[in-house]
Amino acid sequence: MSEYAPYIDVHSHHETDDGEVHTNVNVALELLRFRSVLPRRCSVGKHPWQAAQPWSEDDAQVLEQALVRPECLALGEVGLDRSTGPAIGLQRAVLTEQLDMAAAHSLPVILHCVRAHADLMQLRKQRGDTNPWIIHGFTGHGELALQLLRMGFSLSFGAALLSTGAKAREALTHVPLDRLLFETDESGLDIRVIYRIAGDVLGVSREKLRGVICENFQRYFGVV
Repeated sequence: MSEYAPYIDVHSHHETDDGEVHTNVNVALELLRFRSVLPRRCSVGKHPWQAAQPWSEDDAQVLEQALVRPECLALGEVGLDRSTGPAIGLQRAVLTEQLDMAAAHSLPVILHCVRAHADLMQLRKQRGDTNPWIIHGFTGHGELALQLLRMGFSLSFGAALLSTGAKAREALTHVPLDRLLFETDESGLDIRVIYRIAGDVLGVSREKLRGVICENFQRYFGVV
């Protein structure tokens, strides 16, 4: 991939008109009903915090209509959160319905995960899905990263890399470049900052990272 490959921001809540950055914008399922126009690149899904409302036929219809649109590159963010939100059983039920739809469309999944990595690894093993599952905003330690990688997950790193001595920096060194992505999430940071810090931690030039991450994005999402 050329050194002029775009910077990829795999998960953000902010749209940008920066021509050097290709941003995958998160659109919550609840907002889809009010949007006729979607971002050029986006993911859609019902967040686990919203799982107190049981999955409905209306949810399924709205999500199905979004997943087949060319702008929609992934399901997300969806997932499990044992720190915040409704009972984990409700979250799991809503997640499972959405994972079925992502698998049917062979779409990657962007996962919100807080204190529920073991749950997701068990779910991945039980389901046997082969579409990419990406843990977004990874902040865990190196051993957890290795466990997830062995189960077929990929990891996306963001603002946690800014903190010197953060677990995420150590974890980053365990991730093969072909299983790595970067994001800004809700931080409002320039994605170039994430690339710069990651390059320093890994001893890899920013130009090489741009090429590798762009290739990863194309492989997982089918577009650049």
